[in-house]
Amino acid sequence: MSRYVEPSSVEGRVRLRDVTVVDPLDGTHTTGQDVVVEGGRITSVTATGGPVTDAHVVEGRGRFLVPAYQDMHMHALNTPEDVDGTYALMLANGVVGFRQMSGSRALLKSRREGTLPRPTGAPALRATAGDLLTPLNAGTVDGAVQAVREQHRDGADFVKAGMTTGETFLAALQEANRLGILLGGHLPADLDPREAARGGTWSIEHLGPGVTMFAAASSQEGEVRARNATRKLPPIPKVRIPGADRLATKLIKRMVVNPATSTSELEAHAYELADGSYDQRKAEELAALFVAHTTWQCPTLIRVHTQQFGDSPQHTQDPRRRYMAPGELRAWDRSSRKFARLPAVTRDALHHHWDAQLRMTRTFADAGVPMVAGTDACGAAGIIPGFALHDEFDHLAEAGIDPLTILRMTTTEPARFLGDEGASGRVLPGMPADLVLLTEDPLEDHTALRRIAGVMRAGSWWSRADLDAVLERVAADPGAR
Repeated sequence: MSRYVEPSSVEGRVRLRDVTVVDPLDGTHTTGQDVVVEGGRITSVTATGGPVTDAHVVEGRGRFLVPAYQDMHMHALNTPEDVDGTYALMLANGVVGFRQMSGSRALLKSRREGTLPRPTGAPALRATAGDLLTPLNAGTVDGAVQAVREQHRDGADFVKAGMTTGETFLAALQEANRLGILLGGHLPADLDPREAARGGTWSIEHLGPGVTMFAAASSQEGEVRARNATRKLPPIPKVRIPGADRLATKLIKRMVVNPATSTSELEAHAYELADGSYDQRKAEELAALFVAHTTWQCPTLIRVHTQQFGDSPQHTQDPRRRYMAPGELRAWDRSSRKFARLPAVTRDALHHHWDAQLRMTRTFADAGVPMVAGTDACGAAGIIPGFALHDEFDHLAEAGIDPLTILRMTTTEPARFLGDEGASGRVLPGMPADLVLLTEDPLEDHTALRRIAGVMRAGSWWSRADLDAVLERVAADPGAR
């Protein structure tokens, strides 16, 4: 059950009648279609016929049916005991699946045993990592190798590198390759992204993060790298002592609210140098390497924007904050005050870096680098679960990415990314009945993706009125995290 989402009154056999089906794979529209679902699956897609008496009917004339959205970078299950509010906001925004980017042995055990929380309308956990690689469990080469082995043993879908060095990252990557488990995440400051791609890194998050990727696209690469190497890892204990895990978790949680608040002036200078020496030819060469090695990118532009404009009223006065749990808002506000205290030169460098991030995202898209959409919601300041994916679409469009590519980044590309190509991400018989009905054409303008007339999750239908009621309940008892 859910505090926020009432069970659907339209389920079982349902016919979405006279819709225009949009196929993200080839960008085609097919008008006048009846889509029948039953048992959580699409059973048929046919030309609209005569009267229907054997199913619930959702009238869709003049509306556009697309696969429901996937958020490929989230932390919803950081608080598995309290995900109801987050899941409700996801449903209301058409988000029905996610990749959990921080896990634990307990989380993996719960998944194996089928005890993860599943309130009404809950999204699907598409993939999860185990414990984040940090100096606590991967502070040495041997530690990194052992951490990968443990996560492979425990059934993690992938390993996420969080705070590593170039040496420990590559050691973990080599062991992951040997075991056949994927590894991705954050590139350390002292690692060349080209080396990461050649080594088989699965995905790179947040365009790096930091200066690392931009150094590789700089005409003064050596100098940028030298300045960037000044970043130090947080003071996490490097030996296993009683309570160390809890201490590390607390330190990481505090830091990830907005890592930009710890940007040093030397790092700010590295941003300035990298941005001022940006070399488009080198950026295109980097993109070509990512294409050649199928090195996925999850830019999370909404995450980098909330970090780099941490005290902007756009985020600190966002009216959608009314959905968030009060404790979350207090942490966000502390972070914004800390950001405001950074030296002006540091804040200016972070602000100016935004244009370089948009330019690199566009360069990757133009080159055909494989990319998925993600938000880093749950724990990150200024990011409202569910809504944030639409913010991400806005920033991708700001970078110059076309509406069809944006739609693919949240539908067919996640399917390919997760090895589920051909089994999800399209409106075809046999595929999951996870669908969004739109009032406008998403191939004309990406903003149509937020013009939601209704959402179907696993064959259950919630109308626009139902979804608005969900939002009202969350606002009345804020619980998203």
